[in-house]
Amino acid sequence: MRIMNNISAMNSHRLYTANNNKLSKSLEKLSSGYAINRAGDNAAGLAVSEKMRAQIAGLEQASKNAQDGISMVQTYEGALTETDSILQRMRSLAVQSANGTYDNSVDRVAIEQEFKQLNDELNQIADTDFNGVIVLNGGTMADGTKAVGGVIDYTDTTSKRDAVELSAADFNVGEAKGNATATETVKFTYTDDGDGTGTWAQVGGAGTFANKDTGGFTYDGYVFSIDTSKLVSGDYVTVDFTKGSTAVSVAAKNGGYTYDGFKADPLGAVTPGTYAPQSEAAAEAINKLQGATINLTTDGTGAVQAIGTTGATTLTLADGTKVTNAACSATNPYQCTVGANGAIAIKGWVDGAEQTLFEIAAGTAAADNASTNGSITLAFADAVYTPANAGGYEIQGKSAAVSKSNALDQSTTKLTYVDGMSLQVGARTKDLVDFTFNYSADGIGELKADLNCTAKGLGTDELSLATQESANAAIDKIDHAINKVSMVRGTFGAIQNRLEHKINNLDTNNENLTAAESRIRDTDMAAEMMEFTKNQILSQASQSMLAQANQLPQGVLSLLQ
Repeated sequence: MRIMNNISAMNSHRLYTANNNKLSKSLEKLSSGYAINRAGDNAAGLAVSEKMRAQIAGLEQASKNAQDGISMVQTYEGALTETDSILQRMRSLAVQSANGTYDNSVDRVAIEQEFKQLNDELNQIADTDFNGVIVLNGGTMADGTKAVGGVIDYTDTTSKRDAVELSAADFNVGEAKGNATATETVKFTYTDDGDGTGTWAQVGGAGTFANKDTGGFTYDGYVFSIDTSKLVSGDYVTVDFTKGSTAVSVAAKNGGYTYDGFKADPLGAVTPGTYAPQSEAAAEAINKLQGATINLTTDGTGAVQAIGTTGATTLTLADGTKVTNAACSATNPYQCTVGANGAIAIKGWVDGAEQTLFEIAAGTAAADNASTNGSITLAFADAVYTPANAGGYEIQGKSAAVSKSNALDQSTTKLTYVDGMSLQVGARTKDLVDFTFNYSADGIGELKADLNCTAKGLGTDELSLATQESANAAIDKIDHAINKVSMVRGTFGAIQNRLEHKINNLDTNNENLTAAESRIRDTDMAAEMMEFTKNQILSQASQSMLAQANQLPQGVLSLLQ
């Protein structure tokens, strides 16, 4: 007997391990419900099963795709239900207007009004879209042009549109300045009266407001002229009324302005006068002298040399223009003269006449230092012409400060026009199918056999019920439109029926393929339970025999006694 290697125990242990592995796999299959839990369980079966699973998932999605296609077709066909109802009403109106008991100027005018409204609604229905895709408007954009590349810029113009930018020509403030009593911002809103005219309303502000007989309004003496052809109800403009500087305000009470002083005055203590421009043009002429430089030349005795003489005093405008002592005219807008004892006067051509714009009094230039040459730069508060009424308020920047924003914005949506759809109605690449909406039909007269169900596409946009003759002629044409819509609806119905058959086929294929995949991949619970019971008994038996085999070497002890 050998005790170093217990062959019986080794054999029992090997079988015990094998039975335990089989028992573990049975437990795994019973727990997961799958006969294949890893590639080692069934390598070939796993490969076939995964291919089937991919096809099953594709069939399930293809069925959903076909259902989406049906939803799309039903959306368009449902819209055409109302199109049919509108055409039936149009035909009734045509038959009614064709009767000789109606008057053109009253009765048929009312009929024509309804007919036009129905045409507008046909266009609205034709713009029906499904997830941004439209098929019923013939690929026509809002402006009547055809879509480029199937993409339509569909613009909602019924209640919204782009903000309007009012130019200086569109929005004008009259020359007359007002006498507003405070610095304020006032909003003026516009309402379209529907008859080609409109009215303005004041929002905020304490001034006196009134509408003008033509476009525009007045506010505290200011006259606003506005081109209302670009406006719709809800548009507005805002105007900033701002009080001028103290110098401007004080001077405005007597219709003038005040020089604030000079810069770089080498002669010292030059005292300017106060002048009252008598028009807007005079104020503008004065303001153009801002930054002008008077170069003084003395003769050493206190007298300022006259312009035009050797080493003379000169006047140079801010833009570099040299001013001479020639008389003012339409072509020579300024003149600078030097009088007795250095009196300097600047004159301008204003409103067709020569006016003195300002003076430096006699003796002033020589008072400080008779032998000094130098320059004076003009710098003063802007001249503002204001009528005699007190206040002197002005609109800052006139039309430039008017808000040009618009209360309504245009709504634009990108839509895609198609005359068919491609649906992936299977699990394979070749299962991509084109479902076209095109059709051919007789019995629609001069109408085109297409999907354009707008008023133009149905030919109703050119019909009129304004006279008995035109109404009678419209009856047959509306019949053709009804026939066209019926054919379009029939096309949609045929596609829907086809897709329903397709869904039934996809669902059947999916069911059968799933069953086949199940036979490969799923656990047969009854059979596997039998296998589990067998493996469990073998595992217990091998464990018991291993215990018996471990007792065999103890027989050697009897030989050693």
